[in-house]
Amino acid sequence: MSSKIKRKKKSLEEKEAAKAELRERNRQLSDQLSAMPRTGSSMLERFTKWRMITYVCVICLPPYGLYRIWSKESTFVLPERVVWTFIIIVYVLQLAKFFLIS
Repeated sequence: MSSKIKRKKKSLEEKEAAKAELRERNRQLSDQLSAMPRTGSSMLERFTKWRMITYVCVICLPPYGLYRIWSKESTFVLPERVVWTFIIIVYVLQLAKFFLIS
């Protein structure tokens, strides 16, 4: 009987040691993650004054909106620029279709 109790105690001690090791590893990873600079764009970065004006220009003046998206001062990254370019192309084609056909 005593050998079973020792095994249970040992397994509990091993589990506690494993948990403590995981906690320490999580703490280290958390510290590393918080020390890293944030390079990803957050939701607030997407709604800057520059971008809001660009969105309005995309709707009202698509060629100028396209210029603002691809300008050097733009904060749009390449995938965003490509997607917005295709959106503007589709938008202009739909506007042309609307004015020419109807």
